[in-house]
Amino acid sequence: MSIVFDENDFLRRYRGTAKFIDVGYEYYQAFLDLLKDDDLLEKIRFANDVLGAPPLETFILYHRTVQGKKLFCEKIEESYIKQGLGACFGYLYRFIYRGYVPIQCRFNDEMTGIQTVSKFKKV
Repeated sequence: MSIVFDENDFLRRYRGTAKFIDVGYEYYQAFLDLLKDDDLLEKIRFANDVLGAPPLETFILYHRTVQGKKLFCEKIEESYIKQGLGACFGYLYRFIYRGYVPIQCRFNDEMTGIQTVSKFKKV
């Protein structure tokens, strides 16, 4: 059962993400592909809920180490891409899974340049 992602609602709730969807499309598409992978989604959710690992961090490390994809192996200079990725996971946990609040934490990923991410706490 893949998750239905309402792009219009996402754009309404996270203003300023349109450029991420249009110009940062390969990152956006990677996120949309994740939503079709129930097994990986459950692992990322488990890592967040039980281990306290931020979903974006888990997603990036999975892409890089398990799948061997190059997408997250180089510096992301554009802040709208970094913010857009964070917004995608924020939307997933706050408006699709529901009942989660974001907690900002450090990531300091040298490859991508992403320094902060959010983990989500169930309330």
